[in-house]
Parts: sequence; structure tokens; C-alpha cells
Amino acid sequence: MFLVSGQAAQAFIAFGVNLLLVRYLTPEDFGRFALALAGVALVYTLLSLQINVLVIRVSESRFEEVVKDRYFNALLIETAVAGAVAICWLVVTNSLEPWSAGLVVAVGLRHWAHTNVSFFDRSMPYRKLAFAETASAMASHLLALALIVLGGSGVVLFIREYVLTLVTLAGLWMVGGITLRIPRLITVHEWRVVFHEARGVWLDCVLENSFQRLVILLVGLLAGDRLVGFFFQAQRLAMVPNQFLAPILIRVAANWFGRTEDATTRRVGRNRILLVVAGPLACLGVLCVVFADPIIPWLFGSTWASSALLLAAMSGLVVFLSLFEVLKVYCWSTERMGPLLKGRIIQYLGCALPVAAVIGFSYPGGLALAIGQSLAYVGAFFATFLLLKGQEAA
Repeated sequence: MFLVSGQAAQAFIAFGVNLLLVRYLTPEDFGRFALALAGVALVYTLLSLQINVLVIRVSESRFEEVVKDRYFNALLIETAVAGAVAICWLVVTNSLEPWSAGLVVAVGLRHWAHTNVSFFDRSMPYRKLAFAETASAMASHLLALALIVLGGSGVVLFIREYVLTLVTLAGLWMVGGITLRIPRLITVHEWRVVFHEARGVWLDCVLENSFQRLVILLVGLLAGDRLVGFFFQAQRLAMVPNQFLAPILIRVAANWFGRTEDATTRRVGRNRILLVVAGPLACLGVLCVVFADPIIPWLFGSTWASSALLLAAMSGLVVFLSLFEVLKVYCWSTERMGPLLKGRIIQYLGCALPVAAVIGFSYPGGLALAIGQSLAYVGAFFATFLLLKGQEAA
């Protein structure tokens, strides 16, 4: 309840502030920020071993001091290496400037903090975590609003990320959510152990996180900064339902799946979650198709009217993203990576089909990729679910 309430407050304040930001900033401002963030985040995605998943799913009997030490230092080293690679990427792409360099540091520190908090997460202190995470999100959004009202430019979007990182670190430290251990180098044998444990989850997370980043980069390649801004806003709205549901469907469910020993109980719980959320999500998907056209200009202003068609095309994303997330954390916790990775392949193929229409038939690139977002998650959910059912029946 605390996590969901906190997430609702974060979504509400983010939505409200964004309504004002779009009236002060141009689509190009949002497009440049989205491209910079996508490039930096992609590097951290590729190099992250998803230590948080390993920490959460390991049993109590195996979670010894040497294991904690190994995970902590592996996280520390991967964060430093990813930051160095991200800076090199900015240099190679001729994108290195003070604001983008600061973004590398902000994203890196936040990556470390959000992964490190998994040590604290195992005991399910959700009231404290909800307080820290909600306070940091609200502080960063309100500061961005104040700066833009006082005459700030598009760099406010970068400043918001910096403040979010600093307040997140401070908040987690205040509630005891940051775990510190003595830094040391990891031996070759320990790296092999970590790689062996992480390889399936790492590959899935690379495919998942790279997907959204690559879509943004593709929109920029096919249509330019302005359309990236429209696409970014439509995608942001399409993901709001998942933002509300994520604390239960991902965070708490993953912890519960990992702690539940009986396979039948786990499976029944998974199916019950899917049934409960499927109906409301389907209703929201229909509302996106029917009301996107009048609602977007009313909320954002006539400048952003082009986002309406993109949001309607993403209705499949609205419905099936959260459902697929349930299957994802179930597969992570039960170490059934085969069905999930095959579902990821279908996800990429679903998005690739509309891209082929852009190349072959000069179809609008932004709209094609918006439709691709829907096809991707519809296909990924059904492929993963059917494969899991087949394994369970066998």
C-alpha cells in the first residue's frame, strides 16, 4: 500500500509538471534530452549484470557474508566501468558537453543506488523506501518546474536528473537503505560465478532496456528531434498505467515469487495477478484509442497534437506491458529464462515489422514505431505465457 501510494503520488506530480513543461519547452528540447538519455542509459544497460535480481532471488541459506561482499564489489566495479564507457561513447559520437557528461554521472550514481538498495529490499521495508523514493521524485520535478517558470531552457531536463540522483542518494541514506562494505577487487573465479548466475537475467535485461532506447534512437534517425519529442510524450503517457502498477507487479511480486517454495502456489498467484489487472488495462487501452485525439491537445496544447495518433497506436503497449512484466519477474524468480528470452525475440520481431513498412513503403516512421510498440508487447506476452503453460503441462 505504501509503495503504490508513493508511486501514485510520483506519477501525479510528474504528470502535472510535465503538462506545464510542454508549454514552455519545444518538442526539439525534449527530443535532444531523450536522445542523450537513451544513449547513456543504453551503455549502463549493456554493462549491468543486474546484481539486484541476484541479491533478491538468492535464498537466505546461501546469502552469506562472502556472497554479499561479492555482489557489492561487482556492482561497484560495473558502475565505474560503465561510466567510463559512456564517456567514451559521448566522445566518439561528438556529443560530449558539460550537460551530457553530468548526465553520465547522474545515471551512474542512480544505477548504483537502485541496485544497492536490493540488499535492503530483501526485508521488505516498503514504508521507508516509499518515503525516500517519493520524496526524491517530487523534489526533482518541483525544482524543474520552478526553474522553467523562472525562465530556464531545455537544460532544466538535465538538471532534473541531477537533482533526482542527489535526493535519491540522500533519502536512501536517511532510511538506512544504502549498504556499504569494504571495496576490493573481484577474483577471476568470483567473476565467473557472478557471470554464470547473471547470464540469463543479463541477456533479458539487455533486450528489454535496449528495446526502448533503440526505439527512441530509431525515431531520431528516421524522423528527427521534433518527432522524437512527440513520440517521447506519447510513450510516457502510454507507460503511466505500468508506473502505477509496477510496485506490486514487479517489486513485491518478484520478492514473493522468490520466497515462495511451492511451485503450484507460485503459479496460481501469477495467474491470479494477471486476471485481476487484465480487465482494467483493457479498458484503458480502449480509452487511449477513443479519446487520444481530443485529450492530447487539451492537456498539452495544440503544439503537441501529433502525439495523439502515436498514443492511440500504442494502445497495445498500455494493455500488455504490465502483463508481460508479471511473466518477466516470474521467470526471473523461477530461473525459467527460456520462455522469456523467446518472448523477447517475438518482441523485437513485432517492432521490426512496421519498420520494414517504413523502408519498403515510405510509411511514417514515428507512427510505424508506435504500432510496433503495441505489436511487440502483445506478441511477447502471448509467446511467453504459452511457452510457460507448455512447460507446466509437461
